[in-house]
Amino acid sequence: IRNLPQVLECSLVTGMDADYQLKVVVPDMDHYQKLLLGHLTRIEGVTSVKSSFVLNQVLASTEMPLTHLRN
Repeated sequence: IRNLPQVLECSLVTGMDADYQLKVVVPDMDHYQKLLLGHLTRIEGVTSVKSSFVLNQVLASTEMPLTHLRN
């Protein structure tokens, strides 16, 4: 996973039907298919993959709003 430039994030998750959640960026579905079939499904231990796609990004921020924590 660390060697795949398309993978921006990889998180160990709980409460879902998954062990890991990836955030990937590809230019189109053909590239996603190549990433999925050529790399992700070939990783040892990967038994299934579920995909969701962003249709429209409503809000994106890197700001950490922590001012409410001050006393």
